[in-house]
Amino acid sequence: MASQPLSPKVIFQAPNAKAGQDYRASLREVAGNSRALQFKEIVLPAALTLTLSEEGELQGQPAVAGDHLITFQWSADGVQWHGGQCVLLVNPDPRSLWQINEPASDALYPKLHSAALAFNAGDLNIAAASRRGRSHEHAGLFRDDDFFVQHDAASGWSVLLVADGAGSAKYSRCGSKLAVETAGEHVLAALKGDLGASINHALQAWDADPESISGQIGGRFHSLFHDAAVLAVGAIEQAAALQQSDAKDYATTLLAAAVKREGGQLFLATFWMGDGAIAAYGPRGKVRLMGLPDSGEFAGQTRFLDRAALASERFAQRVKIGRYSDISAVVLMSDGISDPKFETDKGLASGDKWDALWDEIAPCLVADHPEQSLLDWMGFFIPGHHDDRSIALLWV
Repeated sequence: MASQPLSPKVIFQAPNAKAGQDYRASLREVAGNSRALQFKEIVLPAALTLTLSEEGELQGQPAVAGDHLITFQWSADGVQWHGGQCVLLVNPDPRSLWQINEPASDALYPKLHSAALAFNAGDLNIAAASRRGRSHEHAGLFRDDDFFVQHDAASGWSVLLVADGAGSAKYSRCGSKLAVETAGEHVLAALKGDLGASINHALQAWDADPESISGQIGGRFHSLFHDAAVLAVGAIEQAAALQQSDAKDYATTLLAAAVKREGGQLFLATFWMGDGAIAAYGPRGKVRLMGLPDSGEFAGQTRFLDRAALASERFAQRVKIGRYSDISAVVLMSDGISDPKFETDKGLASGDKWDALWDEIAPCLVADHPEQSLLDWMGFFIPGHHDDRSIALLWV
């Protein structure tokens, strides 16, 4: 009896796929000579949601991660057919690995997982939003970020603050809340009163002597922001004392801006302590950073609001003022947004990167509920960046 030809031993491979993403690739022979093959009697797992053509092309969007066995008959000449198989590895969508867990029900200082607010400020608009990051969702922790935005119609002043509680500080969610509320209320009250009236008077005389007037106003805001920061630190220290804890357990950054429309000019005074960003954006392609993110004694460590920072000779460098006729928006954000969107200090100064960010944000601002649209937008997924995210904007 004549012997039957043995089926050639051929191993097939296909590039790995990722769950939830479009996939298009061809089966290939391992150590093959790139010869054209034909396939038939193809059997794919239902969960794979892919198709395999007679030419060996896999196409579709796999829904389920794991190792999936594909079986088929193959031929090099269309006459002799052989059984074959291939295991396709589908990697999980990184988003699916993140869990959403709730903090302990009896945890101290509970905080909502998100907050958002929007309103008109005369002929300007203000919106702010803050949401818990994926890392905190996964670990079952509260949001550490916070914000404060208010406008006083009588004086024309708007006040915006953003704070990012330290991830390593167990009560920083309270620290950030105390910082923005204490400092924000103080700044707004001062600008509604005699100090604001004197600054308004000085602003009206700006063009007559810009150098002298800017020096006077800058000095007043230095004192105002310093007083506000002192009050914020005091509130944090008082809360810590009540819990017999250390003020470092409430560590937080603090970004603040006071804004007023004066004729065709937009005046801006800012205070920047820690990472994140404050910027006057616009016109397109142009950004004016109101400082730089700073760090502490060690690489990767930011500077937090405390008495040592208030006493530092560098405090004056944290206060900036500007008067602009061409800006589109004033933007404050925590590093949960600035890090993934700008990556480096050089990127933070890039007009092109700010244009790209504005192109993402602008559609949110014309929505019926811009604050909710911002909150939804802040759910963007960039691998390696899963911090809390907060933003406060004033736009023309």
